[in-house]
Amino acid sequence: MVRYAKLMGWLMLFLNLVLLFLVSTMHTMAAMWLMALIMTTDSVCALVHSYSRHS
Repeated sequence: MVRYAKLMGWLMLFLNLVLLFLVSTMHTMAAMWLMALIMTTDSVCALVHSYSRHS
């Protein structure tokens, strides 16, 4: 589970850096889609973690 959390942490960091790049280069529609993807992924991961047997 710790390995999964580290991987998700790095993935979220990467996606947020891409989001910052898209916002800074005025690609607003792509940035909004990526932000929605990041928020959904984060929510799903939090729910999976909270309902898993290991927590």
